[in-house]
Amino acid sequence: MSVVFPSLMKTPLWGVLMIVFLVWSLHTLDAGSMRETIIRSETYSLRGGKTKNISLETVEMNPNRPLILYAYSEEATARENFKFFLRHGLHGAADFVFIINGESDIVDSIPKEPNFRVVQRPNECYDIGAHSEVLQKDNLYKKYKRFILLNASIRGPFSPQWANGCWSDMYLERLSTEVKLVGMTANCGPSFHVQSMILATDKVGMETLLHPTQEALTIYKANPPKEAFPLEFDLDQTPGINGCFKSYGHAVKAEISITSLIRAAGYKYDVMMSAFKGTADYEHTCDPNVGDLLWDRRYYGINVHPFETIFIKSNRDIDPLVVQRHTEWAAGRGYTSYDHCKGD
Repeated sequence: MSVVFPSLMKTPLWGVLMIVFLVWSLHTLDAGSMRETIIRSETYSLRGGKTKNISLETVEMNPNRPLILYAYSEEATARENFKFFLRHGLHGAADFVFIINGESDIVDSIPKEPNFRVVQRPNECYDIGAHSEVLQKDNLYKKYKRFILLNASIRGPFSPQWANGCWSDMYLERLSTEVKLVGMTANCGPSFHVQSMILATDKVGMETLLHPTQEALTIYKANPPKEAFPLEFDLDQTPGINGCFKSYGHAVKAEISITSLIRAAGYKYDVMMSAFKGTADYEHTCDPNVGDLLWDRRYYGINVHPFETIFIKSNRDIDPLVVQRHTEWAAGRGYTSYDHCKGD
């Protein structure tokens, strides 16, 4: 269908002005959109490869906002979790770095926003090691004051319809001068530790996890946590997250060490699950023989509910109908963190 404009000579002055304004607006919009595409689609590779060679310095960063790192590797449930997070977890009150471990076209689903960055890297070192590598690239961690590290094994954020809080604030607000680590759940065995699928910390806590002081290391080594796989890995592995973990055992050792290392540095931790605050001296009274409570009915005969912890471990067939229904309802109500997380 063609559009025919009347002769400008026969068009009233206001009509001419409207046409001129329309043409100018379209030209400006096209130019702006092109600029946004160039600026916002930046992806870089830590180790070269086929991704665009973009440095972190080229992207605007705001140290007053928290830095949220999301680690992803291709797997069916992880893909659904990541898509859920893209629909419901993104907001403008934080800087996001999406770490894509291995080849995946999921990168094409990430919106182009100035506070979003993508890192594509080989699928190695496990999620903890991937977080460490990205945080230390160009000293990225030194440019922020607060951090959230999470991975695609969990689905969320989930929020009751009557709640107005921002999911990232709910984790970060539990940090204090004493508390330097906040997690979703805690595992009582083999040693008590905050589980690593989502962790919040601040500048002091991050420095401790990456580069612990000699004093903290001495205290840690005097009372090390029990190991899950004592024969599988190097017993001299440095505690914390600063490393490329070559096996599952090494990665588990790193996860278990995090809580003990924070404690050795003189700080405390907090956990979102209700049982942690609802049970006196939970750390010393929970049963280590129960093991990981993120299995079906391991949580005091029930399962952790997503409204307790905001996220839920969705790759272990824990209450799949609960996960399905809350996934559908979050979409049905049009829930978005942009409505609840306000930037500076």
